Amino acid sequence: MKNRVIALLMALVMLFTFAACGGGSADVEEPEISEESSEAVEEEIPQPEDEPKEPEEPAVEVESRIDQLVDAHNQNNDVIGWLNVPGTDIDEAVVQSYDNDYYLRRTWTKEVNKYGCYFADYECNFANGNLPTHTIIYGHSMELNDDPNGTKFSQLKRWLDKDFAQEHPYIFFSTPEQDYVYEIFSVMYTSTNFNYIDPEPNPGEMLTMLNEARLASQYNYPVEVGAKDKTIALSTCTYHFTRNYPNPYRYVIMGRLVDPNETLHETVSLEVNAKPKQPPKFK
Repeated sequence: MKNRVIALLMALVMLFTFAACGGGSADVEEPEISEESSEAVEEEIPQPEDEPKEPEEPAVEVESRIDQLVDAHNQNNDVIGWLNVPGTDIDEAVVQSYDNDYYLRRTWTKEVNKYGCYFADYECNFANGNLPTHTIIYGHSMELNDDPNGTKFSQLKRWLDKDFAQEHPYIFFSTPEQDYVYEIFSVMYTSTNFNYIDPEPNPGEMLTMLNEARLASQYNYPVEVGAKDKTIALSTCTYHFTRNYPNPYRYVIMGRLVDPNETLHETVSLEVNAKPKQPPKFK
């Protein structure tokens, strides 16, 4: 009898303890979470960091010269284009006459001037919006020391400085129909013995000209150019080999016509040509 009483008392104690602690799961109330505490929790969750992006090389934008060209043509209908060479003062109308002598000592407005102007070879065909296969533009370089800070095409001698050449990889030429960009692929000394002034070479002649231009270039340009490309040549005198005037030596920069969809980069990486092909010696 005594044992039964003790067992009953123990059962009552356990029941009371369980009820006091809220042991039934249905009786448990979930703690309320305020909006502020929810935001705090979200802020504590580390967010994945964006991966750093490599900066894109800025592209060169083409500044149109068509408006200036049209104005110049209205003053002189011999104006067929506009030449813009960054890094120089060369930013002027280009004329064309029935021969290559008329503008030798005239400005593009036909005023007499010993420094002349920029003129296209008389055989280049720009009719009906046409662009020659090979555009040739002439200009004077009259400083006997080939001063790159001289007048007109003397400033093309700035490309003999590697750093300058790397920072100026393009020539810009406009016609009334379109602004064109040429990518430089050769900076060379040559002579009148080299036929780089044919505006419409056949594919074989074109390849020969391009090969000679690369061999004579002061730099090895990373520019692909072939027989189907259109090209430009800026030609002037040089006194690198002799101080005599006139002389058969020439300094020429050549470029390949860039497709309008190509990206223009601000610089180009160049290697110096250790042994550029030299023009023949003249007495």
